[in-house]
Amino acid sequence: MKNHKLFYLLVILTFFIISCEDSNDDVNDTISISISDFSISIDENPTANSSLGIVQATTNQGDITFSITEQTPKQAIQINASTGEITVLTESLFDYETNPIVTGIVRAENSGISETASITINLNDINEIDDDYKLLAVSELGEVYEIGNNTGNIENIGQINRENNGSILSTNNLISSSDKIYSIEYVYNPSPTNNLLIFDRKNRTSQIIPLTIPSTINGDERGIIALTKDENNLIGVLAENVLRSNSTKHLVNINLQDNSITELGITFNEDVVTSVVKINSKLYISTWREGFLEVDLVDNSVNNINSINGSRLASINNSELAVMQSVSGSTYGAKPGIIDLTTMLISDKSKGETYSLMTVFGNTIYENGIYLNLVSSNSLNLYLGILKSNFGTNENSIVEINSTSVSQNLIILDKTE
Repeated sequence: MKNHKLFYLLVILTFFIISCEDSNDDVNDTISISISDFSISIDENPTANSSLGIVQATTNQGDITFSITEQTPKQAIQINASTGEITVLTESLFDYETNPIVTGIVRAENSGISETASITINLNDINEIDDDYKLLAVSELGEVYEIGNNTGNIENIGQINRENNGSILSTNNLISSSDKIYSIEYVYNPSPTNNLLIFDRKNRTSQIIPLTIPSTINGDERGIIALTKDENNLIGVLAENVLRSNSTKHLVNINLQDNSITELGITFNEDVVTSVVKINSKLYISTWREGFLEVDLVDNSVNNINSINGSRLASINNSELAVMQSVSGSTYGAKPGIIDLTTMLISDKSKGETYSLMTVFGNTIYENGIYLNLVSSNSLNLYLGILKSNFGTNENSIVEINSTSVSQNLIILDKTE
């Protein structure tokens, strides 16, 4: 009898223990998730894949999987399913003017149990820099670029074809009209040859036209070393020997209808011709430390004003030219100034600053009261930038070019809208 009672007691005790264990299992199988709303403020225009933060969520057991169930605008953000990190998916949607607030719903899930929270991303409006126009610039390799005048964004838009792809173009042989870019390539084919290169700014095609130098011009290395525009034709500076110092330079007319060359009957001997500008019946030629030439195309006279030296001539009006004056003691150092063509005096507009011209050859432009130059500066840690000289306010500012891989031997030819 006692044995039967003991048996029943053991059965009841075992049932009680099993019931308790089942009860504990039920408690442990109840998964709970806690998740917090995500809110942040950032500046507009972040870059793609930028991290915006991590959604805070916890669970009493196991792992959480994150997902975004809704978002406005669509495809703006994405979330890492394991970590809950939110990143930028489509950067263009983070524009304050279009979407000042990006919103969404995030879900945290564990074994079929889920909780949701809101996502709110407030965008801060920032002062965005817009370009008024773009600058047309060309390198010594014939690379054609557009550069934003305020952003410094640079884009390669074409290539001036050359007979010899290894040819280096002298940048004072680069000029532009409203629809064309002109340059001269000096090659041996097999004797010295001057090719007129024409780049169409609209369809971005090139022409290579061999020029015939008049037999009346002597020399065994005859080459055109500078160009300027003259209505529908070009005026060139042709050296009898491009490899020899103090060789005679001839002014010639290049007819763009039949590509013929005609002597103008004017010569000089200065070597380092840096830029050429024509105003009415006069030609103005800058040199690097050999004076400033005033050429009268009517009486064929040449006047050298030794006190003016520099490069990057640009017409301000019929009586003034902008110039980058050469700085004594500096190989390529220069500073902006204005040449009064009546008095032949120069006024300094540099405010004591000196800038480096990576090439001293070539013209530039004066646009809406601003004299524009491409410069470099070691002291400013500047690879290449647009120097803006406002002659009205006598202020100079620099817009940095956003590339350190383009050639520094770039010159500005014109502007594009």
